[in-house]
Amino acid sequence: MIQSRPIRPFGFAVPDKGLPIIRAALPEGSALRGGVMVLGNFDGFHRGHLYLIRAAKRIAADGRAVGVMSVEPHPRQLFRPADAPFRLASVAQKHHQAAAIGLDFLYEPAFDAAFAVIQPIEFINDILGATLGVSHIVVGADFHFGAKRAGNAATLGAECPPRGIGVTVLPLQAGYSSTAVRAAVAAGEIAQARNLLGRPWQAEVARGLCLARGQIRPPAGRYLIRAAALSPVLLIDLDDEGRISGPQNLPARIDFLERRSSPFAYRSQP
Repeated sequence: MIQSRPIRPFGFAVPDKGLPIIRAALPEGSALRGGVMVLGNFDGFHRGHLYLIRAAKRIAADGRAVGVMSVEPHPRQLFRPADAPFRLASVAQKHHQAAAIGLDFLYEPAFDAAFAVIQPIEFINDILGATLGVSHIVVGADFHFGAKRAGNAATLGAECPPRGIGVTVLPLQAGYSSTAVRAAVAAGEIAQARNLLGRPWQAEVARGLCLARGQIRPPAGRYLIRAAALSPVLLIDLDDEGRISGPQNLPARIDFLERRSSPFAYRSQP
């Protein structure tokens, strides 16, 4: 029996090496089978996500494992590949955040053309049942799944209990969504993004002191950042190509804390 770990406040340094990342069927007899699963995209783990996860942990208080299902790549990357980078967190960041929250495992199947056409009943039977053997699922009221998003919370409520799977559908937490966090970051409203996430928004830094290209990017400007938990606050300038000027030797991930006014415009030089 697994004793699920408590949700920890973000910023608490937790190594993610021990978090099981599941991409195939759990074997019979696995301690992770019979767990409580939270379903969603989980791009960035904002406060709305934590609300669902806390509910799952209460349900699993008898010692069942608590996991999250989060496909890779994000469905938007398959259906709208020409979109500008929009992800709040990379795969590595997502894994680390899941460990920091205190999840027992992360189910991360490949989202491809074959996965995209799975019918709702097939999803319930083959993935929730045969692959994972879940005992209970938790979803937000707006959750959709299956081919063409044909399945929803009502589908789960009707089809899961006869198959021995409990269902908890929770109302939306007003204002807390990945879309709202993306909008805040894209507008440079870093304090608002931090409020929605319940922690600083974290960006990846590529070689050459430039923000990684696969992640959403705040507008050019001047920002207060933190290079690591409990490290001093630093000031950086960001241009419209994502290049960073200011302190050198930044780590691979930095926390954005606040946007500051700047005495000059930030434009890339030709």
